[in-house]
Amino acid sequence: MTPVFPIQLKKPMYYAAFYVLLAVIMGVAAVYQPIISMLGLAVLFMCIYAIYQPEKMSYLVLLSTAISINYIVEANFPGLEILSLYKLGILILLVPSMLQNGLRMKFIYPIVAIAGMLFITLFFSEWHPRLTLSITLKAFIGLALPFFFLMIKWKKETAEKHIRIICLLPVVSVVTGAILQLVHLYSFLNVEFTGAIRVQGANIAPHLAMLAFLGITVALIETKRNPLNAKFLYCTLAANFAILIATGTRGPILAMLAMAGYYFFDMVKQYIKGKLILLIPLVCSLALIGGAVYLQWDNMTKRSFERQTGTGIDLSGRTEAWNYFLKGVKDSPMTGRGLGAVTVANDGSLYVGFVVPHNEYIRFYYDSGYIGCILLFLSLLVLFRMIYRVIPQRIKIYYAAFILAFFLYSLSDNTLSTIQFIIPFCWYLNGLYILSTTNSKKEELI
Repeated sequence: MTPVFPIQLKKPMYYAAFYVLLAVIMGVAAVYQPIISMLGLAVLFMCIYAIYQPEKMSYLVLLSTAISINYIVEANFPGLEILSLYKLGILILLVPSMLQNGLRMKFIYPIVAIAGMLFITLFFSEWHPRLTLSITLKAFIGLALPFFFLMIKWKKETAEKHIRIICLLPVVSVVTGAILQLVHLYSFLNVEFTGAIRVQGANIAPHLAMLAFLGITVALIETKRNPLNAKFLYCTLAANFAILIATGTRGPILAMLAMAGYYFFDMVKQYIKGKLILLIPLVCSLALIGGAVYLQWDNMTKRSFERQTGTGIDLSGRTEAWNYFLKGVKDSPMTGRGLGAVTVANDGSLYVGFVVPHNEYIRFYYDSGYIGCILLFLSLLVLFRMIYRVIPQRIKIYYAAFILAFFLYSLSDNTLSTIQFIIPFCWYLNGLYILSTTNSKKEELI
Protein backbone atom coordinates (compact mmCIF):
# COMPACT_ATOMS: atom_id res chain seq x y z
CA MET A 1 0.00 0.00 0.00
CA THR A 2 1.39 3.37 -0.97
CA PRO A 3 1.97 5.61 2.05
CA VAL A 4 -0.01 8.82 2.26
CA PHE A 5 2.69 10.92 3.91
CA PRO A 6 4.88 11.58 0.84
CA ILE A 7 1.84 12.72 -1.15
CA GLN A 8 0.86 15.14 1.60
CA LEU A 9 4.40 16.46 1.68
CA LYS A 10 4.46 17.53 -1.97
CA LYS A 11 2.06 20.47 -1.73
CA PRO A 12 3.92 22.24 1.12
CA MET A 13 7.13 21.73 -0.84
CA TYR A 14 5.63 23.33 -3.95
CA TYR A 15 4.22 26.22 -1.93
CA ALA A 16 7.57 26.77 -0.23
CA ALA A 17 9.37 26.79 -3.56
CA PHE A 18 6.85 29.28 -4.96
CA TYR A 19 7.19 31.61 -1.96
CA VAL A 20 11.00 31.45 -2.12
CA LEU A 21 10.93 32.28 -5.84
CA LEU A 22 8.48 35.14 -5.24
CA ALA A 23 10.64 36.48 -2.40
CA VAL A 24 13.73 36.43 -4.65
CA ILE A 25 11.89 38.27 -7.44
CA MET A 26 10.51 40.91 -5.07
CA GLY A 27 13.91 41.28 -3.40
CA VAL A 28 15.64 41.93 -6.71
CA ALA A 29 12.88 44.33 -7.79
CA ALA A 30 13.08 46.21 -4.49
CA VAL A 31 16.72 47.04 -5.15
CA TYR A 32 16.00 48.74 -8.46
CA GLN A 33 12.39 49.91 -8.14
CA PRO A 34 11.40 49.94 -4.43
CA ILE A 35 8.14 51.87 -4.78
CA ILE A 36 6.89 49.89 -7.76
CA SER A 37 7.85 46.60 -6.11
CA MET A 38 5.93 47.52 -2.95
CA LEU A 39 2.87 48.47 -5.01
CA GLY A 40 3.20 45.24 -6.98
CA LEU A 41 3.33 43.20 -3.79
CA ALA A 42 0.27 44.99 -2.41
CA VAL A 43 -1.65 44.38 -5.64
CA LEU A 44 -0.62 40.71 -5.58
CA PHE A 45 -1.89 40.22 -2.03
CA MET A 46 -5.15 42.02 -2.86
CA CYS A 47 -5.69 39.82 -5.92
CA ILE A 48 -5.13 36.69 -3.82
CA TYR A 49 -7.56 38.01 -1.20
CA ALA A 50 -10.13 38.79 -3.92
CA ILE A 51 -9.90 35.20 -5.18
CA TYR A 52 -10.35 33.61 -1.77
CA GLN A 53 -12.76 36.20 -0.27
CA PRO A 54 -14.71 37.77 -3.17
CA GLU A 55 -17.60 39.02 -0.99
CA LYS A 56 -15.31 40.69 1.53
CA MET A 57 -13.32 42.25 -1.31
CA SER A 58 -16.58 43.72 -2.65
CA TYR A 59 -17.08 45.48 0.69
CA LEU A 60 -13.59 46.99 0.47
CA VAL A 61 -14.12 48.11 -3.12
CA LEU A 62 -17.41 49.79 -2.23
CA LEU A 63 -15.83 51.45 0.82
CA SER A 64 -13.02 52.78 -1.39
CA THR A 65 -15.52 55.05 -3.18
CA ALA A 66 -15.62 57.12 0.02
CA ILE A 67 -12.18 58.47 -0.93
CA SER A 68 -11.44 60.66 -3.95
CA ILE A 69 -8.05 59.09 -4.48
CA ASN A 70 -7.14 61.28 -7.47
CA TYR A 71 -7.20 64.39 -5.25
CA ILE A 72 -5.21 62.84 -2.42
CA VAL A 73 -2.57 60.87 -4.34
CA GLU A 74 -0.69 62.78 -7.01
CA ALA A 75 0.83 60.05 -9.16
CA ASN A 76 0.75 59.16 -12.83
CA PHE A 77 1.99 56.13 -14.68
CA PRO A 78 2.85 56.00 -18.39
CA GLY A 79 -0.43 56.43 -20.29
CA LEU A 80 -2.64 56.20 -17.18
CA GLU A 81 -3.49 58.70 -14.45
CA ILE A 82 -4.26 57.53 -10.93
CA LEU A 83 -8.05 57.54 -11.48
CA SER A 84 -7.79 55.24 -14.50
CA LEU A 85 -5.55 52.90 -12.51
CA TYR A 86 -8.10 52.88 -9.71
CA LYS A 87 -10.93 51.96 -12.09
CA LEU A 88 -8.82 49.22 -13.67
CA GLY A 89 -7.86 47.94 -10.22
CA ILE A 90 -11.38 47.62 -8.86
CA LEU A 91 -12.49 45.86 -12.05
CA ILE A 92 -9.71 43.28 -11.63
CA LEU A 93 -10.52 42.80 -7.95
CA LEU A 94 -14.20 42.15 -8.70
CA VAL A 95 -13.61 39.67 -11.53
CA PRO A 96 -13.66 36.73 -9.03
CA SER A 97 -17.05 37.96 -7.74
CA MET A 98 -18.37 38.14 -11.31
CA LEU A 99 -17.14 34.62 -12.07
CA GLN A 100 -18.48 33.17 -8.82
CA ASN A 101 -21.89 34.87 -8.81
CA GLY A 102 -22.53 35.43 -12.50
CA LEU A 103 -23.85 38.48 -14.36
CA ARG A 104 -27.44 39.55 -15.00
CA MET A 105 -27.27 40.21 -18.74
CA LYS A 106 -30.68 41.89 -19.00
CA PHE A 107 -29.15 44.93 -17.29
CA ILE A 108 -26.63 45.40 -20.10
CA TYR A 109 -28.57 48.20 -21.85
CA PRO A 110 -26.46 51.14 -20.55
CA ILE A 111 -23.24 49.35 -21.57
CA VAL A 112 -24.70 48.72 -25.04
CA ALA A 113 -25.65 52.41 -25.25
CA ILE A 114 -22.14 53.52 -24.32
CA ALA A 115 -20.75 51.07 -26.89
CA GLY A 116 -23.12 52.68 -29.39
CA MET A 117 -21.67 56.08 -28.48
CA LEU A 118 -18.20 54.67 -29.15
CA PHE A 119 -19.40 53.43 -32.55
CA ILE A 120 -20.84 56.87 -33.35
CA THR A 121 -17.52 58.43 -32.35
CA LEU A 122 -15.39 56.16 -34.52
CA PHE A 123 -17.48 56.49 -37.67
CA PHE A 124 -19.64 59.63 -37.57
CA SER A 125 -18.51 62.25 -35.03
CA GLU A 126 -16.65 65.40 -35.97
CA TRP A 127 -13.62 64.82 -33.77
CA HIS A 128 -12.34 67.61 -31.58
CA PRO A 129 -8.76 68.54 -32.64
CA ARG A 130 -7.33 67.52 -29.23
CA LEU A 131 -9.26 64.25 -29.01
CA THR A 132 -7.23 61.05 -29.41
CA LEU A 133 -8.19 57.41 -29.67
CA SER A 134 -6.67 56.66 -26.25
CA ILE A 135 -8.84 59.37 -24.64
CA THR A 136 -11.92 57.93 -26.33
CA LEU A 137 -11.15 54.39 -25.18
CA LYS A 138 -10.45 55.55 -21.60
CA ALA A 139 -13.76 57.44 -21.60
CA PHE A 140 -15.59 54.35 -22.85
CA ILE A 141 -14.07 52.09 -20.19
CA GLY A 142 -14.57 54.62 -17.41
CA LEU A 143 -18.24 55.20 -18.27
CA ALA A 144 -19.12 51.55 -18.87
CA LEU A 145 -17.31 50.09 -15.84
CA PRO A 146 -19.84 51.02 -13.09
CA PHE A 147 -22.67 49.35 -15.00
CA PHE A 148 -20.86 46.00 -14.80
CA PHE A 149 -21.24 46.26 -11.00
CA LEU A 150 -24.97 46.71 -11.55
CA MET A 151 -25.08 43.27 -13.20
CA ILE A 152 -23.39 41.09 -10.55
CA LYS A 153 -25.76 38.56 -8.98
CA TRP A 154 -24.87 39.02 -5.32
CA LYS A 155 -26.30 36.84 -2.60
CA LYS A 156 -29.12 38.40 -0.59
CA GLU A 157 -27.00 38.72 2.57
CA THR A 158 -24.20 40.39 0.61
CA ALA A 159 -26.62 42.84 -1.00
CA GLU A 160 -27.99 43.80 2.44
CA LYS A 161 -24.47 44.60 3.66
CA HIS A 162 -23.76 46.63 0.52
CA ILE A 163 -26.77 48.83 1.21
CA ARG A 164 -25.64 49.41 4.80
CA ILE A 165 -22.18 50.36 3.53
CA ILE A 166 -23.67 52.86 1.06
CA CYS A 167 -25.48 54.56 3.95
CA LEU A 168 -22.17 54.77 5.84
CA LEU A 169 -19.95 56.07 3.01
CA PRO A 170 -20.25 59.79 3.93
CA VAL A 171 -19.30 59.02 7.55
CA VAL A 172 -16.36 56.90 6.37
CA SER A 173 -15.20 59.81 4.21
CA VAL A 174 -15.43 62.30 7.07
CA VAL A 175 -13.57 60.01 9.50
CA THR A 176 -10.88 59.23 6.92
CA GLY A 177 -10.57 62.92 6.08
CA ALA A 178 -10.08 63.78 9.76
CA ILE A 179 -7.30 61.18 10.02
CA LEU A 180 -5.61 62.52 6.87
CA GLN A 181 -5.82 66.02 8.33
CA LEU A 182 -4.17 64.88 11.57
CA VAL A 183 -1.22 63.39 9.67
CA HIS A 184 -1.07 66.44 7.35
CA LEU A 185 -1.78 64.51 4.15
CA TYR A 186 -5.01 66.23 3.11
CA SER A 187 -7.13 69.17 4.19
CA PHE A 188 -10.40 68.31 5.92
CA LEU A 189 -11.90 71.71 5.03
CA ASN A 190 -11.94 73.77 1.87
CA VAL A 191 -12.14 77.57 2.06
CA GLU A 192 -13.44 79.16 -1.13
CA PHE A 193 -12.52 82.62 -2.39
CA THR A 194 -15.99 83.79 -1.28
CA GLY A 195 -15.02 82.93 2.30
CA ALA A 196 -17.38 79.95 2.44
CA ILE A 197 -16.01 77.03 4.49
CA ARG A 198 -16.90 73.59 3.13
CA VAL A 199 -16.31 70.18 4.71
CA GLN A 200 -14.77 67.79 2.20
CA GLY A 201 -13.57 64.84 4.29
CA ALA A 202 -11.48 62.47 2.15
CA ASN A 203 -13.01 63.90 -1.04
CA ILE A 204 -13.65 67.29 -2.51
CA ALA A 205 -16.83 68.92 -1.23
CA PRO A 206 -18.98 68.11 -4.33
CA HIS A 207 -17.96 64.43 -4.17
CA LEU A 208 -18.73 64.22 -0.45
CA ALA A 209 -22.09 65.83 -1.22
CA MET A 210 -22.77 63.06 -3.75
CA LEU A 211 -22.07 60.42 -1.13
CA ALA A 212 -24.31 62.23 1.35
CA PHE A 213 -27.08 62.56 -1.24
CA LEU A 214 -27.03 58.80 -1.82
CA GLY A 215 -26.77 58.10 1.91
CA ILE A 216 -29.90 60.18 2.54
CA THR A 217 -32.05 59.00 -0.36
CA VAL A 218 -31.11 55.34 0.09
CA ALA A 219 -31.88 55.55 3.83
CA LEU A 220 -35.26 57.15 3.06
CA ILE A 221 -36.21 54.26 0.77
CA GLU A 222 -34.85 51.63 3.12
CA THR A 223 -36.83 52.87 6.12
CA LYS A 224 -39.94 51.95 4.13
CA ARG A 225 -38.59 48.78 2.52
CA ASN A 226 -36.97 47.35 5.64
CA PRO A 227 -38.42 48.94 8.82
CA LEU A 228 -36.53 46.45 11.01
CA ASN A 229 -33.35 48.48 10.41
CA ALA A 230 -35.08 51.78 11.21
CA LYS A 231 -32.79 52.72 14.11
CA PHE A 232 -29.62 52.33 12.02
CA LEU A 233 -31.22 54.07 9.02
CA TYR A 234 -32.48 57.08 10.98
CA CYS A 235 -29.07 57.54 12.58
CA THR A 236 -27.26 57.47 9.23
CA LEU A 237 -29.97 59.68 7.74
CA ALA A 238 -29.33 62.36 10.36
CA ALA A 239 -25.53 62.10 10.04
CA ASN A 240 -25.65 62.23 6.24
CA PHE A 241 -27.94 65.24 6.21
CA ALA A 242 -25.60 67.10 8.56
CA ILE A 243 -22.66 66.20 6.31
CA LEU A 244 -24.53 67.33 3.19
CA ILE A 245 -25.29 70.71 4.73
CA ALA A 246 -21.66 71.03 5.89
CA THR A 247 -20.44 70.58 2.30
CA GLY A 248 -22.32 73.74 1.31
CA THR A 249 -23.53 72.06 -1.88
CA ARG A 250 -26.91 73.16 -3.20
CA GLY A 251 -27.56 70.84 -6.15
CA PRO A 252 -28.33 67.63 -4.21
CA ILE A 253 -30.53 69.50 -1.73
CA LEU A 254 -32.70 70.88 -4.53
CA ALA A 255 -32.72 67.52 -6.33
CA MET A 256 -34.14 65.62 -3.37
CA LEU A 257 -36.83 68.13 -2.37
CA ALA A 258 -39.64 66.13 -3.97
CA MET A 259 -38.53 62.92 -2.27
CA ALA A 260 -38.11 64.59 1.12
CA GLY A 261 -41.45 66.37 0.75
CA TYR A 262 -43.30 63.14 0.04
CA TYR A 263 -41.49 61.43 2.92
CA PHE A 264 -42.72 64.05 5.41
CA PHE A 265 -46.21 63.90 3.91
CA ASP A 266 -46.24 60.13 4.31
CA MET A 267 -45.00 60.35 7.92
CA VAL A 268 -47.69 62.89 8.83
CA LYS A 269 -50.33 60.73 7.17
CA GLN A 270 -49.19 57.64 9.10
CA TYR A 271 -49.08 59.67 12.34
CA ILE A 272 -52.66 60.83 11.85
CA LYS A 273 -53.69 57.20 11.30
CA GLY A 274 -52.41 56.34 14.76
CA LYS A 275 -48.70 55.55 14.44
CA LEU A 276 -47.75 57.94 17.23
CA ILE A 277 -44.17 56.64 17.39
CA LEU A 278 -43.49 58.47 14.11
CA LEU A 279 -43.76 61.76 15.98
CA ILE A 280 -40.20 61.25 17.26
CA PRO A 281 -38.41 61.01 13.88
CA LEU A 282 -40.71 63.72 12.48
CA VAL A 283 -39.86 66.24 15.21
CA CYS A 284 -36.17 65.27 15.18
CA SER A 285 -36.01 65.69 11.42
CA LEU A 286 -37.57 69.15 11.51
CA ALA A 287 -35.23 70.18 14.35
CA LEU A 288 -32.20 68.87 12.43
CA ILE A 289 -33.18 70.71 9.26
CA GLY A 290 -33.82 73.94 11.14
CA GLY A 291 -30.55 73.74 13.04
CA ALA A 292 -28.53 72.87 9.95
CA VAL A 293 -29.99 75.72 7.92
CA TYR A 294 -29.32 78.15 10.78
CA LEU A 295 -25.69 77.06 11.17
CA GLN A 296 -24.95 77.02 7.43
CA TRP A 297 -26.97 80.06 6.35
CA ASP A 298 -23.90 82.28 6.14
CA ASN A 299 -22.06 79.79 3.92
CA MET A 300 -25.10 79.34 1.70
CA THR A 301 -25.56 83.07 1.22
CA LYS A 302 -21.88 83.51 0.36
CA ARG A 303 -22.01 80.77 -2.26
CA SER A 304 -25.46 81.67 -3.63
CA PHE A 305 -25.86 85.41 -3.48
CA GLU A 306 -22.41 86.94 -3.49
CA ARG A 307 -21.56 85.56 -6.94
CA GLN A 308 -23.63 87.56 -9.39
CA THR A 309 -23.39 88.42 -13.06
CA GLY A 310 -25.29 90.85 -15.24
CA THR A 311 -27.88 88.14 -15.95
CA GLY A 312 -28.61 87.37 -12.30
CA ILE A 313 -27.34 84.78 -9.84
CA ASP A 314 -24.54 82.68 -11.26
CA LEU A 315 -24.54 78.92 -10.57
CA SER A 316 -20.85 78.79 -9.56
CA GLY A 317 -19.86 79.51 -13.16
CA ARG A 318 -22.04 76.75 -14.61
CA THR A 319 -24.11 78.97 -16.91
CA GLU A 320 -20.95 80.24 -18.58
CA ALA A 321 -19.62 76.67 -18.92
CA TRP A 322 -22.90 75.39 -20.36
CA ASN A 323 -22.92 78.12 -23.01
CA TYR A 324 -19.30 77.38 -23.87
CA PHE A 325 -19.87 73.65 -24.44
CA LEU A 326 -23.15 74.16 -26.29
CA LYS A 327 -21.43 76.58 -28.63
CA GLY A 328 -18.61 74.07 -29.18
CA VAL A 329 -20.93 71.36 -30.51
CA LYS A 330 -23.31 73.48 -32.59
CA ASP A 331 -21.67 72.39 -35.87
CA SER A 332 -22.15 68.67 -35.09
CA PRO A 333 -25.43 68.42 -33.14
CA MET A 334 -26.42 64.91 -34.25
CA THR A 335 -23.21 62.97 -33.58
CA GLY A 336 -21.16 65.31 -31.36
CA ARG A 337 -17.42 65.81 -31.13
CA GLY A 338 -16.44 62.30 -30.02
CA LEU A 339 -16.65 60.29 -26.81
CA GLY A 340 -14.29 61.90 -24.29
CA ALA A 341 -13.97 65.13 -26.31
CA VAL A 342 -15.59 67.12 -23.52
CA THR A 343 -12.55 66.44 -21.29
CA VAL A 344 -10.21 68.27 -23.71
CA ALA A 345 -12.62 70.96 -24.89
CA ASN A 346 -11.67 73.67 -22.38
CA ASP A 347 -9.12 75.84 -24.18
CA GLY A 348 -8.33 77.85 -21.06
CA SER A 349 -11.03 80.48 -21.47
CA LEU A 350 -13.11 78.71 -18.83
CA TYR A 351 -12.23 78.20 -15.17
CA VAL A 352 -9.83 75.24 -14.93
CA GLY A 353 -12.31 73.33 -12.75
CA PHE A 354 -14.67 72.93 -15.71
CA VAL A 355 -13.01 69.97 -17.37
CA VAL A 356 -16.61 68.91 -18.05
CA PRO A 357 -19.72 71.14 -18.06
CA HIS A 358 -21.23 69.90 -14.76
CA ASN A 359 -24.35 68.91 -16.64
CA GLU A 360 -24.59 65.34 -17.87
CA TYR A 361 -27.10 66.12 -20.61
CA ILE A 362 -24.79 68.73 -22.14
CA ARG A 363 -21.77 66.49 -21.57
CA PHE A 364 -23.11 63.56 -23.58
CA TYR A 365 -24.70 65.86 -26.14
CA TYR A 366 -21.23 67.34 -26.68
CA ASP A 367 -19.59 63.92 -26.91
CA SER A 368 -22.08 62.07 -29.13
CA GLY A 369 -24.78 64.53 -30.15
CA TYR A 370 -28.52 64.04 -29.92
CA ILE A 371 -28.29 60.43 -31.09
CA GLY A 372 -25.80 59.23 -28.46
CA CYS A 373 -27.29 61.28 -25.63
CA ILE A 374 -30.84 60.03 -26.30
CA LEU A 375 -29.54 56.47 -26.65
CA LEU A 376 -27.82 56.61 -23.25
CA PHE A 377 -30.67 58.14 -21.26
CA LEU A 378 -33.23 55.93 -22.98
CA SER A 379 -31.22 52.88 -21.88
CA LEU A 380 -31.26 54.22 -18.31
CA LEU A 381 -35.03 54.66 -18.43
CA VAL A 382 -35.40 51.04 -19.57
CA LEU A 383 -33.16 49.93 -16.71
CA PHE A 384 -35.01 52.00 -14.10
CA ARG A 385 -38.35 50.64 -15.32
CA MET A 386 -37.18 47.02 -15.02
CA ILE A 387 -36.31 47.64 -11.37
CA TYR A 388 -39.52 49.57 -10.73
CA ARG A 389 -41.61 46.60 -11.86
CA VAL A 390 -40.21 44.23 -9.21
CA ILE A 391 -39.89 46.44 -6.11
CA PRO A 392 -42.59 46.35 -3.38
CA GLN A 393 -45.61 48.57 -3.89
CA ARG A 394 -44.96 50.48 -0.65
CA ILE A 395 -41.70 51.98 -1.97
CA LYS A 396 -42.61 52.59 -5.62
CA ILE A 397 -43.28 56.31 -5.09
CA TYR A 398 -40.04 56.69 -3.13
CA TYR A 399 -38.13 54.90 -5.87
CA ALA A 400 -39.70 57.11 -8.56
CA ALA A 401 -38.75 60.20 -6.52
CA PHE A 402 -35.21 58.81 -6.16
CA ILE A 403 -34.88 58.44 -9.95
CA LEU A 404 -36.35 61.92 -10.44
CA ALA A 405 -33.75 63.27 -8.01
CA PHE A 406 -31.03 61.55 -10.07
CA PHE A 407 -32.21 63.24 -13.28
CA LEU A 408 -32.44 66.63 -11.54
CA TYR A 409 -29.02 66.24 -9.95
CA SER A 410 -27.61 65.44 -13.39
CA LEU A 411 -28.55 68.96 -14.47
CA SER A 412 -25.88 70.48 -12.24
CA ASP A 413 -23.22 67.83 -11.66
CA ASN A 414 -21.32 64.87 -13.10
CA THR A 415 -23.48 62.05 -11.78
CA LEU A 416 -22.68 59.48 -14.49
CA SER A 417 -18.97 60.17 -14.66
CA THR A 418 -18.00 60.57 -10.99
CA ILE A 419 -17.02 57.43 -9.09
CA GLN A 420 -18.40 58.75 -5.81
CA PHE A 421 -21.87 58.83 -7.33
CA ILE A 422 -22.26 56.30 -10.11
CA ILE A 423 -20.66 53.25 -8.46
CA PRO A 424 -22.71 53.40 -5.21
CA PHE A 425 -25.77 54.36 -7.29
CA CYS A 426 -25.45 51.27 -9.51
CA TRP A 427 -24.60 49.11 -6.50
CA TYR A 428 -27.77 50.18 -4.72
CA LEU A 429 -30.00 49.60 -7.74
CA ASN A 430 -28.54 46.11 -8.03
CA GLY A 431 -29.08 45.39 -4.32
CA LEU A 432 -32.62 46.75 -4.43
CA TYR A 433 -33.45 44.48 -7.38
CA ILE A 434 -31.90 41.42 -5.71
CA LEU A 435 -33.71 41.95 -2.42
CA SER A 436 -37.03 42.74 -4.11
CA THR A 437 -36.97 39.66 -6.34
CA THR A 438 -35.80 37.42 -3.48
CA ASN A 439 -38.60 38.57 -1.18
CA SER A 440 -41.24 38.28 -3.92
CA LYS A 441 -40.22 34.67 -4.58
CA LYS A 442 -40.55 33.86 -0.89
CA GLU A 443 -44.01 35.44 -0.79
CA GLU A 444 -45.06 33.34 -3.80
CA LEU A 445 -43.90 30.16 -2.04
CA ILE A 446 -45.84 31.06 1.09
